[in-house]
Amino acid sequence: MSDFKTVIEGTRASNNLPSGVNWNFYSSYPKFKKAVSSRQNHVLKLISALLKNQKIPGNIRGKDADRQFELIEEGNDTILDRVTHNIDTLNGSFKNVGVSVTPKAFVSESTDNTQAVNKKKILVHGRNIERPQIKFKIKVDNRPVPFKPLLTSKPNSKIPLDLCLETNEDGIMFYKHPYQLELEEFKVPVEHLKVSKAVKPASLEDTKFVEVYTEEQLNLMVLDLKTVNELAVDLEAHSYRTYQGFTCLMQISTRNADYIIDTLHLRDKLHVLNEIFTNPAVVKVFHGADSDIPWLQRDLGLYVVNMFDTYQAAKILNFSRKGLEFLLKHYCNVDADKAFQLYDWRTRPLSTEAIYYARCDTHYLLYVYDMIKKDLMAMSTNQCNYIELVFQRSVDVCKTRYEVNILGEDSHLSMYKRSKKMFDIQQMYALKHIYAWRDKLARELDESPGYILPNHMLLKISEMLPKESFGILACCSPVPPLVRQCLHEIHYIVKNAREQTFENAEKLNEDKSFSQDVIKHIDVDMISLHDYSKSKETVDDSLPTLLNDLNKLVDDEIEIVYFTPQEITIFQEVNKKSRKHIGLTNIVYKQPYELYLKTIKYNNVLKKSLEKKEEISDSNEPLNASIPMECPDKLYLTPQAKEVKKKEIDLSVVKKNIPNTIIREITREDQSSSTSSTTQNPTNNSRKNNNFIPHKYETTDFAKYHNQSKETLLISKRLQKKKNKCKRNKKPKRLQKTV
Repeated sequence: MSDFKTVIEGTRASNNLPSGVNWNFYSSYPKFKKAVSSRQNHVLKLISALLKNQKIPGNIRGKDADRQFELIEEGNDTILDRVTHNIDTLNGSFKNVGVSVTPKAFVSESTDNTQAVNKKKILVHGRNIERPQIKFKIKVDNRPVPFKPLLTSKPNSKIPLDLCLETNEDGIMFYKHPYQLELEEFKVPVEHLKVSKAVKPASLEDTKFVEVYTEEQLNLMVLDLKTVNELAVDLEAHSYRTYQGFTCLMQISTRNADYIIDTLHLRDKLHVLNEIFTNPAVVKVFHGADSDIPWLQRDLGLYVVNMFDTYQAAKILNFSRKGLEFLLKHYCNVDADKAFQLYDWRTRPLSTEAIYYARCDTHYLLYVYDMIKKDLMAMSTNQCNYIELVFQRSVDVCKTRYEVNILGEDSHLSMYKRSKKMFDIQQMYALKHIYAWRDKLARELDESPGYILPNHMLLKISEMLPKESFGILACCSPVPPLVRQCLHEIHYIVKNAREQTFENAEKLNEDKSFSQDVIKHIDVDMISLHDYSKSKETVDDSLPTLLNDLNKLVDDEIEIVYFTPQEITIFQEVNKKSRKHIGLTNIVYKQPYELYLKTIKYNNVLKKSLEKKEEISDSNEPLNASIPMECPDKLYLTPQAKEVKKKEIDLSVVKKNIPNTIIREITREDQSSSTSSTTQNPTNNSRKNNNFIPHKYETTDFAKYHNQSKETLLISKRLQKKKNKCKRNKKPKRLQKTV
């Protein structure tokens, strides 16, 4: 035990050493570098002696760092293989026989330490045991669904049993604790707050012992337990070959008797103990009930009211150690050996040594309860009663509900943080997906994730990312049987992980960051069709409807206000540099009926623009690109004129061929028209109209004119390109379009 503590302390000290950039910083100091060098030589001497003792060839002190690390790995693998072989030999797995148990003496009530010497302590694990969950009447359900309590009746209740699904603030559904109200209104009986005289219990040989394997024995035990006011309870469970785990044994002790109940055979019968466990007049003494309470709910449908947890009392008393082994030694002068903590409690029948160990957990617990209450009373003051405080903390433990493990997106991160490794995007992909594959397979086969693939092997596979399937097997020593069977699935995940790129990861992070920024805008007021509660304008008594006379709309009332958006549009460009999006509180959401009215106005303007176009076409008058038409949302483009080669034409010949009725002079007051100036001779026009001012396209806001010809648009583009050359730092104004 002392060697194990030394290893733990050394591991913690090594983890606290600086690494990475911090190591380079500390190494710059000569004193630190000198101290590390001396300790390094000492550690190499110890490792060299250990390898020599295990007859592993190689001199670790005369090699480089990489070769030293490889030699240590080879030594660890060799030692672990020998340990595994020896354990298998002792367990009898090679001979295919039952498990042999030769444990150490468990309890020594005397202070003489000579009785607990020269006894072997071994790990007892039965590999050939039939899976008990196959015989359960209620089959194990590992689906990620809310756990429903197994209660069919509710003894000692203040309100009837109500098993209804509820939803918490996060949207997760759950079943409420059946005894939530009873626990909240629980008050400790006065007799349990008093300190009575502690009487040391009789020895195990002189105490009544009953094994409960049948329903008749269970009913007799319940009758005996109804006559007492104090109980000591403990559980033994198994979790290695099952996903959720299950309770294998229950120990109950009174002042005069010890009971051991087989919870595998009586799994669906033990709900009758709720009459005693939920009785507020009977105190139930546990030690470390944080796991026992959920196990009772999950497997047996049992709930506890009025519990005293000696572990919570040890925390208040601030003991150096808080385990049951320490309390038994401190109060009872009993040396309890925890050799059977790793015992496979599925084994049937139980050995004599295993029964002896199980009885010790509860046989002395009531005496510890009496003694620890004295210490709590000695610490108590008029303002605080520490005995009552322990009961209150125990009530909080009883309020815990069992919940089925649900795999989330970040479930693998807890294991990753404990490993203190630094993974890239490919390694994290492999870790996440292999973790999910392991959890899915464990649920289907009802095996623990650690049995399918231990955590250290999972981390090593994710870190190495082997290219071949044999490399995956090399990361596992020894190879778990289910890993060998499902090797192709793991190899497929690793192959996909190696194909991940950092560009995809950066793109995904940008998308997530953008979506998170948008989600923050929760102050948007969504105004409904007829909701004017938050409107600043006054509302008439009669709101507009579709039944109103739409012919009353006059063209004079139409205002062309759609050229530029008033506040914001769906085409507004987001500033990509700042990434700080403006809040959406100023957005005006148009009502559907208002949009419908605009379509009517649009149709009227469209008709008017068509009529004007027909008039212009009949009069053979060219379109003036500098004057906008009335229609704001429709763009009529004239056909693009073809380039004509310049030829000398005699006007006298042309006039003879044209009738006089067609020839007429076109006079206009607006001499700034660009189309009229192009049809006439520019030299003659300049002579006749000395006041002519050419149109300046540089100052024209083309975003306001939607009836421009293609020629005008080409001119505007050329001018904008010319303007951009002068002002390269400024972006060009884009032509805003409306739908």
